[in-house]
Parts: sequence; structure tokens; C-alpha cells
Amino acid sequence: MIKVGIYDSDILILSEMENLLLQLESVRKIFIDIDVFNEKSDFLSHMNDEVYDLIYLSIQDDYKEIIAIAQEAKDYNPHVTIIYLAEDESLWKLLLEEAHMFRLITKPIDHNFFCKCFMNVYDKMRADKNYFEYKYRRKLCRVIFNDILFFESSGRYIIIHTKEEETKMIGTLNTIECQISTSKAAFCRVHQSYLVNEKYIKNIERTSLLLFNGTRLPISKRRYQLLKERL
Repeated sequence: MIKVGIYDSDILILSEMENLLLQLESVRKIFIDIDVFNEKSDFLSHMNDEVYDLIYLSIQDDYKEIIAIAQEAKDYNPHVTIIYLAEDESLWKLLLEEAHMFRLITKPIDHNFFCKCFMNVYDKMRADKNYFEYKYRRKLCRVIFNDILFFESSGRYIIIHTKEEETKMIGTLNTIECQISTSKAAFCRVHQSYLVNEKYIKNIERTSLLLFNGTRLPISKRRYQLLKERL
């Protein structure tokens, strides 16, 4: 999933960008969670409550205000990507030097270029991603892969066991395996109910494995052989 925030005072431009993203979501099979704002105050009030992966900021003669908003967004989330929209393409140098610009899209919007920029961000995010994200009770949650010991399937829930706590989400281990398959994190399915972070495996026996924190988990015969070959 990619969380996107869009600010533009022009409602028609907002609608155009939202529709382009929804088309990408459908064609590329990417879950895109979109918030749109045509008032700076509304955007600012939400920006500190949501963790955006990508922000589109429309900029005109209010560039100092917009640059300040961009800086605040970066302070809150250093990993956020910022794409600007402007009618004056000469702003690119200022934005590149002072405003954390990833791309500048000029108006009227070139749809092909807009989609290309989004995919550039998405591909970069997948390559750099170091966290697992999920939704629970309509809230977007994230946890660093290195903090996760293992995922446990329990009925319709997945329990996420970290070094500090246990949290849960609705889902399946099969879905989680697909979700993290493109990340750099090394997780292995040791049992139909357990998906384990390989870095926390202390030793493996034929019917179980031991984690460094003392937790012992069952391991199936077939997965024992596969895991022995991997580790």
C-alpha cells in the first residue's frame, strides 16, 4: 500500500489527479490510500496524524508557504516523497535546491508523465522499504521488519510478535508472504501457522526451532529440510 496526500486549491485538478491514481490502482493492482485537500489548513491538520509516503503539492506565488509545508512534512516523516505541481516550470531549480523535490509536474497535467512519476516513486519505495504496514480498525500501522520476531496465524487474525510487544491484524500468512516478498527482509514459513524472521533463529531441530528470545516454535518436516538448506 502507498499512502498519498494531495493539496491543490483547484478542485478540478484534485479530481483529475485522484482519478489518475485510481486508474493506476486498478491497472497496476496497487492499493493506493488517497487523501485530497483544497485548503492548506486542512492538509496541515492531517499531515501530523497520517504517515504519507507521497505528497503532491501545488505551488504558485505562495511558494514560501508551500516550501515550509514540505519541510514540516519531511521533519515529521523523513522518508516522504514530494512531487510539486506548478504552471511555471522555472521553479524547478528553487524546488530542487530548497524544497526536497522529487519531480515537478507542470500544468496542464501530462497524464503519461504523471503516471510515470508515480511509478518511479512506487518502485523506489518498494526497493527501500524496511517496514511492514497493515490496517487495523481503520488505522494505518507500521512496524520495522528488524523488530518483528515472527507472525502467528490465529483464526482470522495474525498476531505480530515484536521484541517489545504483540499486536494483531486481520489477514492470512499467505497474504503477508506475498506482501513482504519484494522487501529485503528475510522471513521463512516454518509451519502453516508461523512466519519467522530468520535473523532471530538460534537453532533448528527436526520438529521445532528456538529463537534467541527463548521462544520455541513447531516446524514441519518439509519446511525443516527447506530451512536447513537456506540457513
